[in-house]
Amino acid sequence: MKSKDLQQVVFRKYEDGDGPTKNFRDLNDSLGLATIKRWCKMIRDTGSIQLSKSPGGPRFARTSKMIQKVKHKLDQKKMVSVRSLAKDCSISKSSSHRILKEDMKLYPYKMRIEPKLTEEHKNKGKKIVNWVGHNF
Repeated sequence: MKSKDLQQVVFRKYEDGDGPTKNFRDLNDSLGLATIKRWCKMIRDTGSIQLSKSPGGPRFARTSKMIQKVKHKLDQKKMVSVRSLAKDCSISKSSSHRILKEDMKLYPYKMRIEPKLTEEHKNKGKKIVNWVGHNF
């Protein structure tokens, strides 16, 4: 159920005379008791449930403007690490990671340092593999 639907259910049940705890039990823990009590107080005071602002904190990093900025960065460079992206856009590493995964459906990569192997290293490795294969 969406929040508006839950608000309407609580409003109707409260008008019918059900208290906050009865509403809480009837809704099977889909809402917290404190929320239901707060809504009932709003109904008593104003006659309706009007939330002054949307729940949760304001968004700073995952705005549409920031997502466009990240897309522009990816258009310039095909491979960008999460750390460098966060540094360039002045946002946290976790926010840049969320933008890539959740908003853009991409997977970030991690730089891996591979050792430079010479032919001597490769031949030595083959000798060890052959020795292990014959002796064990």
